[in-house]
Amino acid sequence: MQSPQKILEDLQKNSYAPIYFLQGEEVYYIDAITQYLEEKLLTPAEQNFNLTIVYGKECSMATLLTQARRFPMAARLQVVIVKEAQEMADLKSAMGQQLLLHYVHHPQPTTLLVFAHKYKTIDGRSAFGKALSKHNVLVTSKKLYDAQLPSFIKSFVQNLQLSITEQAVCLVEAYIGNDLTRIANELHKLRINLTANSTITDDTVEAYIGLHKPFNLFELQKAIVQKDYPKSYQMIGICASSSKEHAALPIVTILYNFFAKLLVLHQTKETIPTKIAQQVDIHPYFIKGYLNAVQKYTLHQTMDNITYLHQADLQLKGINSNMNDYQIMKELIFKLMHP
Repeated sequence: MQSPQKILEDLQKNSYAPIYFLQGEEVYYIDAITQYLEEKLLTPAEQNFNLTIVYGKECSMATLLTQARRFPMAARLQVVIVKEAQEMADLKSAMGQQLLLHYVHHPQPTTLLVFAHKYKTIDGRSAFGKALSKHNVLVTSKKLYDAQLPSFIKSFVQNLQLSITEQAVCLVEAYIGNDLTRIANELHKLRINLTANSTITDDTVEAYIGLHKPFNLFELQKAIVQKDYPKSYQMIGICASSSKEHAALPIVTILYNFFAKLLVLHQTKETIPTKIAQQVDIHPYFIKGYLNAVQKYTLHQTMDNITYLHQADLQLKGINSNMNDYQIMKELIFKLMHP
Protein backbone atom coordinates (compact mmCIF):
# COMPACT_ATOMS: atom_id res chain seq x y z
CA MET A 1 0.00 0.00 0.00
CA GLN A 2 1.45 3.34 -1.06
CA SER A 3 0.95 6.80 0.42
CA PRO A 4 -1.11 9.38 -1.51
CA GLN A 5 1.87 11.77 -1.55
CA LYS A 6 4.09 9.10 -3.15
CA ILE A 7 1.46 8.37 -5.82
CA LEU A 8 1.24 12.06 -6.76
CA GLU A 9 5.03 12.31 -6.95
CA ASP A 10 5.18 9.24 -9.22
CA LEU A 11 2.45 10.59 -11.50
CA GLN A 12 4.31 13.88 -11.86
CA LYS A 13 7.31 11.82 -13.02
CA ASN A 14 5.09 10.03 -15.62
CA SER A 15 5.24 6.80 -13.64
CA TYR A 16 1.82 5.19 -13.40
CA ALA A 17 0.07 1.83 -12.99
CA PRO A 18 -2.87 0.24 -14.90
CA ILE A 19 -5.24 0.26 -11.88
CA TYR A 20 -5.69 2.68 -8.97
CA PHE A 21 -8.05 1.96 -6.10
CA LEU A 22 -8.29 5.12 -3.98
CA GLN A 23 -10.17 4.77 -0.70
CA GLY A 24 -10.52 6.30 2.75
CA GLU A 25 -11.91 9.10 4.90
CA GLU A 26 -9.67 11.93 3.67
CA VAL A 27 -11.13 12.87 0.30
CA TYR A 28 -8.53 15.56 -0.44
CA TYR A 29 -5.93 13.09 -1.70
CA ILE A 30 -8.51 10.98 -3.51
CA ASP A 31 -9.70 14.09 -5.37
CA ALA A 32 -6.13 15.28 -6.02
CA ILE A 33 -5.01 11.98 -7.57
CA THR A 34 -8.23 11.59 -9.54
CA GLN A 35 -7.99 15.14 -10.86
CA TYR A 36 -4.38 14.61 -11.95
CA LEU A 37 -5.24 11.42 -13.80
CA GLU A 38 -8.26 13.10 -15.38
CA GLU A 39 -6.55 16.30 -16.51
CA LYS A 40 -2.83 15.72 -16.96
CA LEU A 41 -2.26 12.37 -18.68
CA LEU A 42 -4.12 13.09 -21.91
CA THR A 43 -4.07 16.12 -24.17
CA PRO A 44 -7.40 17.92 -24.68
CA ALA A 45 -7.70 16.31 -28.12
CA GLU A 46 -6.98 12.82 -26.73
CA GLN A 47 -9.55 13.30 -23.95
CA ASN A 48 -12.37 13.50 -26.48
CA PHE A 49 -12.10 9.78 -27.26
CA ASN A 50 -9.99 8.35 -24.44
CA LEU A 51 -11.34 9.77 -21.20
CA THR A 52 -14.35 8.01 -19.70
CA ILE A 53 -15.93 9.12 -16.42
CA VAL A 54 -18.73 7.09 -14.83
CA TYR A 55 -20.43 7.19 -11.44
CA GLY A 56 -20.62 4.12 -9.22
CA LYS A 57 -24.35 4.28 -8.63
CA GLU A 58 -25.04 4.19 -12.37
CA CYS A 59 -22.46 1.65 -13.50
CA SER A 60 -22.23 -2.15 -13.52
CA MET A 61 -18.91 -3.97 -13.28
CA ALA A 62 -19.43 -5.78 -16.58
CA THR A 63 -20.07 -2.51 -18.47
CA LEU A 64 -17.11 -0.82 -16.78
CA LEU A 65 -14.66 -3.60 -17.62
CA THR A 66 -15.88 -3.79 -21.22
CA GLN A 67 -14.92 -0.11 -21.51
CA ALA A 68 -11.60 -0.72 -19.77
CA ARG A 69 -10.65 -3.52 -22.19
CA ARG A 70 -11.03 -1.47 -25.35
CA PHE A 71 -7.99 0.07 -27.03
CA PRO A 72 -7.28 3.83 -27.05
CA MET A 73 -8.01 5.85 -30.20
CA ALA A 74 -5.09 7.87 -31.59
CA ALA A 75 -3.42 7.93 -28.18
CA ARG A 76 -0.99 5.82 -26.18
CA LEU A 77 -3.56 5.10 -23.45
CA GLN A 78 -7.11 5.69 -22.23
CA VAL A 79 -8.25 6.74 -18.75
CA VAL A 80 -11.41 5.27 -17.18
CA ILE A 81 -12.50 6.82 -13.86
CA VAL A 82 -15.23 5.59 -11.51
CA LYS A 83 -16.27 8.49 -9.28
CA GLU A 84 -18.24 7.80 -6.09
CA ALA A 85 -17.13 4.17 -6.42
CA GLN A 86 -18.40 3.45 -2.90
CA GLU A 87 -21.91 3.56 -4.42
CA MET A 88 -21.12 0.79 -6.91
CA ALA A 89 -23.30 -2.19 -5.98
CA ASP A 90 -21.11 -4.70 -7.84
CA LEU A 91 -18.15 -3.91 -5.57
CA LYS A 92 -20.14 -5.51 -2.75
CA SER A 93 -21.37 -8.57 -4.67
CA ALA A 94 -19.44 -11.80 -5.13
CA MET A 95 -20.00 -11.76 -8.90
CA GLY A 96 -18.85 -8.15 -9.26
CA GLN A 97 -15.75 -8.78 -7.15
CA GLN A 98 -14.94 -11.89 -9.18
CA LEU A 99 -15.18 -9.93 -12.45
CA LEU A 100 -12.90 -7.21 -11.11
CA LEU A 101 -10.35 -9.66 -9.73
CA HIS A 102 -10.14 -11.38 -13.12
CA TYR A 103 -9.40 -7.99 -14.69
CA VAL A 104 -6.91 -7.15 -11.92
CA HIS A 105 -4.93 -10.27 -12.84
CA HIS A 106 -5.14 -9.49 -16.58
CA PRO A 107 -5.36 -5.69 -16.94
CA GLN A 108 -5.42 -3.91 -20.29
CA PRO A 109 -1.92 -2.35 -20.41
CA THR A 110 -3.09 0.71 -22.37
CA THR A 111 -5.87 1.55 -19.86
CA LEU A 112 -5.65 3.41 -16.57
CA LEU A 113 -8.64 2.28 -14.50
CA VAL A 114 -9.32 4.46 -11.45
CA PHE A 115 -11.74 3.85 -8.56
CA ALA A 116 -12.45 6.90 -6.36
CA HIS A 117 -13.91 5.09 -3.34
CA LYS A 118 -14.57 7.89 -0.81
CA TYR A 119 -15.25 7.79 2.93
CA LYS A 120 -15.12 3.99 3.15
CA THR A 121 -12.52 1.25 2.82
CA ILE A 122 -12.57 -2.29 1.49
CA ASP A 123 -11.96 -4.90 4.21
CA GLY A 124 -8.24 -5.59 3.85
CA ARG A 125 -8.60 -8.96 5.59
CA SER A 126 -10.94 -10.34 2.93
CA ALA A 127 -9.66 -12.25 -0.11
CA PHE A 128 -10.95 -9.43 -2.29
CA GLY A 129 -9.15 -6.78 -0.24
CA LYS A 130 -5.88 -8.75 -0.20
CA ALA A 131 -6.01 -9.25 -3.97
CA LEU A 132 -6.63 -5.54 -4.57
CA SER A 133 -3.67 -4.66 -2.40
CA LYS A 134 -1.35 -7.16 -4.08
CA HIS A 135 -2.14 -6.65 -7.76
CA ASN A 136 -2.83 -2.93 -8.17
CA VAL A 137 -2.09 0.43 -6.58
CA LEU A 138 -4.23 0.57 -3.43
CA VAL A 139 -4.22 3.94 -1.67
CA THR A 140 -5.90 4.42 1.71
CA SER A 141 -6.23 8.12 2.49
CA LYS A 142 -6.58 8.68 6.24
CA LYS A 143 -7.44 11.84 8.12
CA LEU A 144 -4.29 13.64 9.24
CA TYR A 145 -3.54 13.94 12.92
CA ASP A 146 -3.30 17.47 14.29
CA ALA A 147 0.47 17.06 14.62
CA GLN A 148 0.71 16.39 10.86
CA LEU A 149 -1.18 19.51 9.77
CA PRO A 150 1.72 22.01 10.01
CA SER A 151 3.83 19.94 7.60
CA PHE A 152 0.91 19.69 5.17
CA ILE A 153 0.25 23.45 5.29
CA LYS A 154 3.93 24.35 4.83
CA SER A 155 4.35 21.94 1.93
CA PHE A 156 1.17 23.17 0.23
CA VAL A 157 2.23 26.81 0.65
CA GLN A 158 5.66 26.02 -0.77
CA ASN A 159 4.02 24.51 -3.88
CA LEU A 160 2.16 27.81 -4.28
CA GLN A 161 5.56 29.56 -4.41
CA LEU A 162 4.94 31.25 -1.07
CA SER A 163 6.31 30.96 2.45
CA ILE A 164 4.45 31.07 5.76
CA THR A 165 5.33 31.98 9.35
CA GLU A 166 4.84 29.57 12.25
CA GLN A 167 2.19 31.86 13.72
CA ALA A 168 0.28 31.87 10.43
CA VAL A 169 0.40 28.07 10.24
CA CYS A 170 -1.07 27.93 13.73
CA LEU A 171 -3.87 30.33 12.78
CA VAL A 172 -4.77 28.35 9.66
CA GLU A 173 -5.15 25.26 11.88
CA ALA A 174 -7.25 27.19 14.39
CA TYR A 175 -9.59 28.69 11.81
CA ILE A 176 -10.04 25.66 9.57
CA GLY A 177 -9.12 22.52 11.49
CA ASN A 178 -8.04 19.34 9.68
CA ASP A 179 -10.28 19.72 6.62
CA LEU A 180 -7.53 19.43 3.97
CA THR A 181 -9.84 20.29 1.08
CA ARG A 182 -10.90 23.52 2.73
CA ILE A 183 -7.32 24.36 3.73
CA ALA A 184 -6.26 23.90 0.10
CA ASN A 185 -9.15 26.00 -1.22
CA GLU A 186 -8.53 28.83 1.24
CA LEU A 187 -4.79 28.91 0.51
CA HIS A 188 -5.47 28.88 -3.23
CA LYS A 189 -7.78 31.90 -2.81
CA LEU A 190 -5.19 33.61 -0.65
CA ARG A 191 -2.54 33.03 -3.35
CA ILE A 192 -4.58 35.11 -5.80
CA ASN A 193 -4.12 38.14 -3.53
CA LEU A 194 -0.36 37.72 -3.12
CA THR A 195 2.65 37.93 -5.39
CA ALA A 196 5.05 35.03 -5.88
CA ASN A 197 7.57 34.48 -3.06
CA SER A 198 5.46 36.48 -0.60
CA THR A 199 5.27 35.42 3.05
CA ILE A 200 1.94 34.56 4.62
CA THR A 201 1.76 36.11 8.09
CA ASP A 202 -0.83 35.89 10.85
CA ASP A 203 -2.19 39.26 9.65
CA THR A 204 -2.61 37.79 6.15
CA VAL A 205 -4.51 34.79 7.50
CA GLU A 206 -6.82 36.96 9.59
CA ALA A 207 -7.49 39.28 6.66
CA TYR A 208 -8.21 36.64 4.03
CA ILE A 209 -9.19 33.47 5.89
CA GLY A 210 -10.30 34.27 9.41
CA LEU A 211 -12.04 37.47 10.26
CA HIS A 212 -14.16 37.77 7.13
CA LYS A 213 -15.80 34.45 7.96
CA PRO A 214 -19.27 34.84 9.52
CA PHE A 215 -18.53 32.14 12.07
CA ASN A 216 -15.66 30.09 13.35
CA LEU A 217 -15.03 28.46 16.70
CA PHE A 218 -11.80 30.35 17.26
CA GLU A 219 -13.62 33.69 17.07
CA LEU A 220 -16.43 32.48 19.33
CA GLN A 221 -13.88 31.37 21.89
CA LYS A 222 -12.19 34.80 21.76
CA ALA A 223 -15.55 36.54 22.18
CA ILE A 224 -16.31 34.46 25.29
CA VAL A 225 -12.89 35.18 26.78
CA GLN A 226 -13.41 38.91 26.22
CA LYS A 227 -16.98 38.62 27.53
CA ASP A 228 -18.20 40.24 24.34
CA TYR A 229 -21.90 39.44 24.76
CA PRO A 230 -23.26 40.94 21.48
CA LYS A 231 -20.69 39.15 19.31
CA SER A 232 -21.11 35.84 21.14
CA TYR A 233 -24.89 35.84 20.74
CA GLN A 234 -24.59 36.93 17.11
CA MET A 235 -22.26 34.02 16.37
CA ILE A 236 -24.55 31.54 18.12
CA GLY A 237 -27.37 32.87 15.92
CA ILE A 238 -25.25 32.23 12.83
CA CYS A 239 -24.57 28.73 14.16
CA ALA A 240 -28.29 28.09 14.57
CA SER A 241 -29.07 29.26 11.04
CA SER A 242 -26.59 26.77 9.54
CA SER A 243 -26.78 23.83 11.93
CA LYS A 244 -25.50 21.33 9.36
CA GLU A 245 -22.23 23.24 9.00
CA HIS A 246 -21.93 24.30 12.63
CA ALA A 247 -23.40 21.54 14.79
CA ALA A 248 -23.76 22.44 18.46
CA LEU A 249 -22.11 19.38 20.05
CA PRO A 250 -18.64 19.92 18.51
CA ILE A 251 -18.78 23.56 19.66
CA VAL A 252 -19.49 22.46 23.23
CA THR A 253 -16.65 19.92 23.05
CA ILE A 254 -14.12 22.52 21.94
CA LEU A 255 -15.25 25.04 24.58
CA TYR A 256 -15.06 22.27 27.21
CA ASN A 257 -11.46 21.54 26.17
CA PHE A 258 -10.66 25.25 26.34
CA PHE A 259 -11.88 25.64 29.93
CA ALA A 260 -10.24 22.34 30.89
CA LYS A 261 -6.92 23.87 29.79
CA LEU A 262 -7.68 26.98 31.85
CA LEU A 263 -8.17 24.69 34.84
CA VAL A 264 -4.63 23.34 34.34
CA LEU A 265 -3.27 26.87 33.98
CA HIS A 266 -4.85 27.94 37.24
CA GLN A 267 -2.95 25.20 39.05
CA THR A 268 0.42 25.35 37.32
CA LYS A 269 3.47 26.77 39.07
CA GLU A 270 5.32 27.22 35.79
CA THR A 271 6.11 30.82 34.78
CA ILE A 272 7.84 30.46 31.39
CA PRO A 273 5.21 30.88 28.62
CA THR A 274 6.67 28.24 26.28
CA LYS A 275 6.73 25.65 29.06
CA ILE A 276 3.20 26.58 30.10
CA ALA A 277 2.10 26.03 26.50
CA GLN A 278 3.68 22.56 26.58
CA GLN A 279 1.83 21.70 29.80
CA VAL A 280 -1.59 22.44 28.29
CA ASP A 281 -0.67 21.20 24.79
CA ILE A 282 -1.24 24.43 22.85
CA HIS A 283 0.85 26.35 20.35
CA PRO A 284 2.98 29.05 22.06
CA TYR A 285 1.37 31.62 19.76
CA PHE A 286 -1.91 31.21 21.66
CA ILE A 287 -0.54 31.23 25.21
CA LYS A 288 -1.07 34.97 25.61
CA GLY A 289 -4.80 34.53 24.97
CA TYR A 290 -5.02 31.68 27.48
CA LEU A 291 -3.17 33.67 30.14
CA ASN A 292 -5.54 36.56 29.50
CA ALA A 293 -8.49 34.19 29.97
CA VAL A 294 -7.07 33.06 33.31
CA GLN A 295 -7.28 36.69 34.45
CA LYS A 296 -10.92 36.91 33.31
CA TYR A 297 -12.08 33.63 34.87
CA THR A 298 -11.13 32.60 38.38
CA LEU A 299 -10.50 28.97 39.32
CA HIS A 300 -14.00 28.72 40.82
CA GLN A 301 -15.59 30.31 37.72
CA THR A 302 -13.62 27.98 35.44
CA MET A 303 -14.88 24.94 37.35
CA ASP A 304 -18.45 26.26 37.16
CA ASN A 305 -18.12 26.72 33.40
CA ILE A 306 -16.91 23.15 32.96
CA THR A 307 -20.03 22.04 34.82
CA TYR A 308 -22.26 24.19 32.58
CA LEU A 309 -20.62 22.72 29.47
CA HIS A 310 -21.15 19.18 30.75
CA GLN A 311 -24.82 19.98 31.38
CA ALA A 312 -25.20 21.46 27.88
CA ASP A 313 -23.61 18.34 26.39
CA LEU A 314 -26.25 16.18 28.08
CA GLN A 315 -29.07 18.52 27.03
CA LEU A 316 -27.94 18.47 23.40
CA LYS A 317 -28.11 14.67 23.59
CA GLY A 318 -31.73 14.92 24.77
CA ILE A 319 -31.15 14.33 28.48
CA ASN A 320 -33.15 16.48 30.93
CA SER A 321 -34.11 19.09 28.37
CA ASN A 322 -37.03 20.06 26.15
CA MET A 323 -35.21 23.00 24.51
CA ASN A 324 -33.88 23.11 20.96
CA ASP A 325 -30.15 23.40 20.22
CA TYR A 326 -30.25 27.17 19.75
CA GLN A 327 -31.97 27.70 23.11
CA ILE A 328 -29.49 25.40 24.84
CA MET A 329 -26.51 27.20 23.30
CA LYS A 330 -27.93 30.66 24.07
CA GLU A 331 -28.44 29.72 27.71
CA LEU A 332 -24.96 28.16 27.83
CA ILE A 333 -23.25 31.29 26.50
CA PHE A 334 -25.07 33.41 29.10
CA LYS A 335 -23.93 31.09 31.92
CA LEU A 336 -20.32 30.99 30.67
CA MET A 337 -20.01 34.76 30.73
CA HIS A 338 -21.99 35.23 33.97
CA PRO A 339 -20.33 32.66 36.24
